[in-house]
Amino acid sequence: MFAVMYQNYLKPGRENEYQEAWNKVARYFIEHRGAIDSCLHRTSDGLWVAYSRWPDKKTRDNSWPGENKPSTELPLEIRNTVLTIKNCLDDNRKFPDFYMEVVDDLILSRSI
Repeated sequence: MFAVMYQNYLKPGRENEYQEAWNKVARYFIEHRGAIDSCLHRTSDGLWVAYSRWPDKKTRDNSWPGENKPSTELPLEIRNTVLTIKNCLDDNRKFPDFYMEVVDDLILSRSI
């Protein structure tokens, strides 16, 4: 299994827009592109952390071949929503993305 983690601060006042756009894109990847799941968190100091899990790196890369742009195979609406996400990010406080192989997994996949 392969996972990607994103960490970002947002521009002031863009939190709802970001969360709605993230939800739309994450759902699309799960329903149409093979993502296993995705989760969004916000820390007490306003850092937003998201991660997504995929069966393997190849499946993820087929939907996201480059660091700065989504695949041109994605519907225009989803590509535009990805750009909305990017426009919500505070460019002055960037963090690198983490690309990880899952080596042990105890996350429960049941509703709480």
